[in-house]
Amino acid sequence: MPSVCASLSTPLSSSPDDLVFCAAFALAWEQLRARFGPIRMDPQPALADALNAATLGAEVVDPAWSLSGAGFGGEGIVEALRAELFSKFPDAKPEYLPEEVPADALLAYGYLSKILKFETRFAVREGTFKSSRVRAFGLDGSPFGPDPARRSQVMVHDWAAPQDFVIELVADDPDSRVLVAQMAPAETLAATVSSALGRLDRLGGGERQLAPDEALSIPRLKLDVAEIFGDLIGRPLLGEALRGKRFGEAKQRVQFHLNEGGAGATSEAVIGSYGAPPPRSFNVTAPFLVLLQRRAASAPYLAAWVESTAWMEVLGPVPPPPVTPPGWGGPPGWGTPAG
Repeated sequence: MPSVCASLSTPLSSSPDDLVFCAAFALAWEQLRARFGPIRMDPQPALADALNAATLGAEVVDPAWSLSGAGFGGEGIVEALRAELFSKFPDAKPEYLPEEVPADALLAYGYLSKILKFETRFAVREGTFKSSRVRAFGLDGSPFGPDPARRSQVMVHDWAAPQDFVIELVADDPDSRVLVAQMAPAETLAATVSSALGRLDRLGGGERQLAPDEALSIPRLKLDVAEIFGDLIGRPLLGEALRGKRFGEAKQRVQFHLNEGGAGATSEAVIGSYGAPPPRSFNVTAPFLVLLQRRAASAPYLAAWVESTAWMEVLGPVPPPPVTPPGWGGPPGWGTPAG
């Protein structure tokens, strides 16, 4: 199952699943940091440190196809964000941006949407990925038709082996790149990205182009996934301006596609503190540790890490949660559906 990460520094080795980073959440956090300085919590999670250390700006994300902001409800932050969002993206359907929040609510929000198109559509074909047959796109192998134009949209940056190369698919925006790198992963997503970018422009001359007898096949991708960053929720915020507040939500949604017609990403993120935190709860619903220890001892005489239900009396599956109407992003009793 694909998962969303808020920081490129996320280890790849710790996640057996597919991983996607999109800058909307980092943009929202950057606005918090610009307003209040590095965000500190008690205790401080590693994700907050990673976000405090990240820098984006216009070099990474063009303000023409993004927006972000942070502030309190009484300052008109929601009204300002909604006005800018619908000015830049008239057809946007935000799910995380409320109509209104209480005056003392803290809200940070990020949104970006960028669609790239290939001038000549690639051929739809059957491909393989690992041991599966998948729908793919690329060349149709015919000496006639649009294949020469398709080949001109492929730039080979580096090729070391059939399983080790970096290519670029040239889209309609000369300021944007669509890069595909088949390579061994590094320890983190950031290190893997850095390794791929370090291989750009290694080849020159004719090696940079696809020859008529060279094949191209890339799996179609389509993703719509959301993530809640629980490490950032519920911890007391430190600093005079944020004293007494905690983030009640920190989440992001990413939609992404790559196919024969182009590539695109739309992402929305929100970080919010909406007044008094909810009552604490102590329901053990995830893996946990049990210790038996003498009060004055420095070590336990029993330690048990409970990862599965093998130790428990299982009564049946957990019922699914109630369906939340699209657009309802905050605690009950505030705001109205975003539209």
